[in-house]
Amino acid sequence: MAPSARKRPQQPRAKETVRAILEATAQILDRESLEAATTTRIAEVAGVSIGSLYQYFSHRDAILDALQDREFERTMAVMLTVFAEGNLDQAPVETISAALRGLAHLYAQSPGLHRVLAIEGLRVAKAERVQAFDRRVIELVRHFLTATRAPLRVGNVDAAAFIIFQSVRATMLAHLLEGPPGLDADGLVAELTGFLTAYVLGGVASAPSAQPRGASRKRAPRQAPRNRRA
Repeated sequence: MAPSARKRPQQPRAKETVRAILEATAQILDRESLEAATTTRIAEVAGVSIGSLYQYFSHRDAILDALQDREFERTMAVMLTVFAEGNLDQAPVETISAALRGLAHLYAQSPGLHRVLAIEGLRVAKAERVQAFDRRVIELVRHFLTATRAPLRVGNVDAAAFIIFQSVRATMLAHLLEGPPGLDADGLVAELTGFLTAYVLGGVASAPSAQPRGASRKRAPRQAPRNRRA
């Protein structure tokens, strides 16, 4: 288990140093690879000395741990905005779509970083911190389900909130890691919106269609009526 940062930055200059180290690591993970993200390389890209890096982080796993916390905070900020009390009067499909778009945008900002965190996150971060984050997001979803004025199909909102959160996370991480052909980020958001809206409301979502532009749905040929015998 990776230890946390050695020293917490207090002064603006120290905070900027830590920010530069985190951004440099994310940049290397996006443009190169995890193997390339050595502490020496990170310090070089961040424009700091290796001694300055070690003042705040004992090794690379500690940097990844801090990046995991940063992404938790960014994700929570998106979720708090989407599930704010002022948004409870809008159609559930709009809230669901906004949450998914927000998550997709976070992944798109640093896909290499999120791929590494998807694989290494549970190793470098303490399990209780990950579980605490999960519980906070699930509670936001549960509150949305109980507070929305739309008629819901689900009866057990605790179970529904857990299933929604875990389904979205697993699907979006699999999409990030595997890059399935024929399914870009917009298509993923559209498909998940339809899936979750049908689950929550039991109807067909009015989400943007993931069907390629210019494509038309084929209709089954209409059969001629059979002649009835008198």
